[in-house]
Amino acid sequence: MPLEILKYSLRTDKLTMLKLRYIADNNFRTVNKELEKIVKAYIAEYEKEHGEIKVLDEGKKV
Repeated sequence: MPLEILKYSLRTDKLTMLKLRYIADNNFRTVNKELEKIVKAYIAEYEKEHGEIKVLDEGKKV
């Protein structure tokens, strides 16, 4: 079963967004896909250090 895609609005300053757009363009990704990759890498690194995060469907801790 495919994962449900959730929307989240990000608020950031113009310079940060311009730099993120530059990085995304260099990686042939949209800003959204670049952010998704960054967040997944951050979660993987966190779990490597602290162990797997177990959550319920609502995002609450198990």
